[in-house]
Amino acid sequence: MMKLKIIFLSCFVSISLVSCIQEEALNAEADILECIVSKDILKAEPLVENDRVSLRVHSDIDLTQQAPEFILTAGAKIVPASGTVRDFTNPQTYQVTSQDGNWKKNYTVSYITSQLSTNYNFENYRIDNNAFYVFYEMDQNNIHNMDWATGNIGFSFTGVAKSPDEYPTIPSKNGKTGGCVQMQTKSTGSFGVMVKKPIAAGTIYIGSLDLTEIQNNPRKAIKLGFPFEHQPLLLKGFYKYEAGPVYTDMGQTVDHVTDTWDAYAIFYETDNATKVLDGTNKFTHPNIVSIAQIDIKGKKPTANWTEFNIPFVVRNGKTVDLQKLKEGKYNLSVLFTSSIDGDDFKGAVGSTLYIDNVEVIYDSN
Repeated sequence: MMKLKIIFLSCFVSISLVSCIQEEALNAEADILECIVSKDILKAEPLVENDRVSLRVHSDIDLTQQAPEFILTAGAKIVPASGTVRDFTNPQTYQVTSQDGNWKKNYTVSYITSQLSTNYNFENYRIDNNAFYVFYEMDQNNIHNMDWATGNIGFSFTGVAKSPDEYPTIPSKNGKTGGCVQMQTKSTGSFGVMVKKPIAAGTIYIGSLDLTEIQNNPRKAIKLGFPFEHQPLLLKGFYKYEAGPVYTDMGQTVDHVTDTWDAYAIFYETDNATKVLDGTNKFTHPNIVSIAQIDIKGKKPTANWTEFNIPFVVRNGKTVDLQKLKEGKYNLSVLFTSSIDGDDFKGAVGSTLYIDNVEVIYDSN
């Protein structure tokens, strides 16, 4: 995550002379902004996150002779140098040093050839930025396969959370079996009031969060899906849910409305014009093939682990092109949230959703 820089320039004005001279400071940022590799090897656009770069590539490429190139923040340097040939059979580490030399940051760069996981128990997580939890998946060879996206990084800007456990999406030890993921709708405090975003729902999904969009259009910031090489049939798992006591709309109390949660999965075709869906077109885009979304009868509040089974329903009269499926030109996203309208800042602080033992059942033919 780029450091936010605030530069205060103080100019003193005398009666006889106005003089304000400020030398431009060297850049203190040490970030990878973009990663460039041949489009011929990619199944999805490179994903650059806070301290890692994920490249989803075709399985038939030679991982031992790859030379990714990087665009860095102004004046920064990277070791090994951009374009260095390396063996990416396993993830490789790069170190970026800021222009002023005072900041260093390590990035893990992964070439991912394994297919998207279909069983999710939320047992794997780490703490990023010394601040919030990030859940991730490993493949059958115990190699990092995917990070789950959450709103935690956005919530970090509010200053409300003083520890990782105070963020909206965190691990819980009280799962159906072992651990699970807990999502809770939180107040964004005085910062949220100021920017007219008073709550943050706990959310976890397959995809990424675009921080360049999050302030102007939070829905568009939600990028949904990664390549999936099967046709999904059913989304299943277990949940517990309790709604918060007071429902609000943009911070204003709304009587006689009870919050509820949501679960859905979207399967869609990608093309040159549509690389990824986002929160603005997640249910309406013509490239959507099928959607699995829980209905109101399936998400009653419960303190006990309760099973859900949600079939994928075909949209737009779509059929799957098996050759495109094999080439990784279809994406899948799975999403859970503690407040169904949280992206419109409607919901109840304290609404809490637990999810465990999720599985995507797919056509194996």
